[in-house]
Amino acid sequence: MRVWVCLFFLATQHLVAQNLVTNPGFEQYYKCPGSFNYSSKGEIAPGWQSPTTGTPDIFNTCSIGDAGVPTNWAGFSKAYTGSGYAGIYAFIIRDGKTYREYLQSNLQPPLEAGAEYRVEFYFKLSSNSKYSIDRIGFLLTDSTFKIMNDEVFPVSATYERINREIYTRGTGLWTRFSYVHIATGGEKHLVIGNFSNDQKTRKLLIPNSQSTEPMLAKAAYFFIDDVKVIKVGGTPQEPVLTGYPEIKTDESYIMKNIQFRFNDFTLLESSYPELKKLVEIMRFHKTWKVVVSGHTDDVGSEAYNLELSLHRAGSVADYLIDNGIDPVRIKTQGFGKQTPLVTGTNETARSTNRRVELRFLN
Repeated sequence: MRVWVCLFFLATQHLVAQNLVTNPGFEQYYKCPGSFNYSSKGEIAPGWQSPTTGTPDIFNTCSIGDAGVPTNWAGFSKAYTGSGYAGIYAFIIRDGKTYREYLQSNLQPPLEAGAEYRVEFYFKLSSNSKYSIDRIGFLLTDSTFKIMNDEVFPVSATYERINREIYTRGTGLWTRFSYVHIATGGEKHLVIGNFSNDQKTRKLLIPNSQSTEPMLAKAAYFFIDDVKVIKVGGTPQEPVLTGYPEIKTDESYIMKNIQFRFNDFTLLESSYPELKKLVEIMRFHKTWKVVVSGHTDDVGSEAYNLELSLHRAGSVADYLIDNGIDPVRIKTQGFGKQTPLVTGTNETARSTNRRVELRFLN
């Protein structure tokens, strides 16, 4: 009995998972579409825009014209769910000029760093398309776009589904697109379309096509429906440094277990576990900067220790940079033996004073 209760709970949790996409099935509209549905402001339907000057369409059962469901200018198709769907040109041969259309949705709330999200939608080649192509993709980004052309999107896709075969018996059926994305954090816009140029996009003139629609005689046009972005994996716990329960900005932290070769600034291998934690903190807090300060003991001259402390701070900075942290987020400074933590000339005092300190800024 307990097992069934657990399974029911998990199933219930899955069913109520929040879809971050507004109007995922294009059921809502500003006005029942009669024909081509472009707005001068790029608004296609509630929650959806065109990020370029391309002109996507919506189709709905409310329409009795070119934008109807199941029959419309682009072909014949029932909606995958509900009563509506969208349509975009994914490829077209047009006087030597590349033309694309894209759908852009704002996500609420933005994605959480490190969490897993399933991006899913259904697509199908419209039955009036004379050409079939091998790909479609999506982009998750923290920026909204309003690009003043209708060419290939200037930013690469987060993921492209590329089919081995360009055209099969299933090409004209609703096909599920699904991909699990690990968020970098802050992504709040989804863009759907073909992000490849005409050279990369494999295309095929559909054999035995009976279509006579002139606008699709040299094109591949996709219907899109039931778009979802759903969190499927938890957000990792906020990383911390050894000895500290939490990390805040504008406070000083002494890095534990950071060791260098004697009288040198080369990091010992035993330092890497703690340095990895520092990298995790910087990746988790993408807007933070860090000030790395080097300190030495009292042995040696003032000038020598000042230079050594600066080099040791630089070694920590180099490790961060080598692991993908932007150099503009890192500042180094050396204090030599000027600011000891404790007084004394024994080894215990000196080992305490030989240290690297961090201060995070936001």
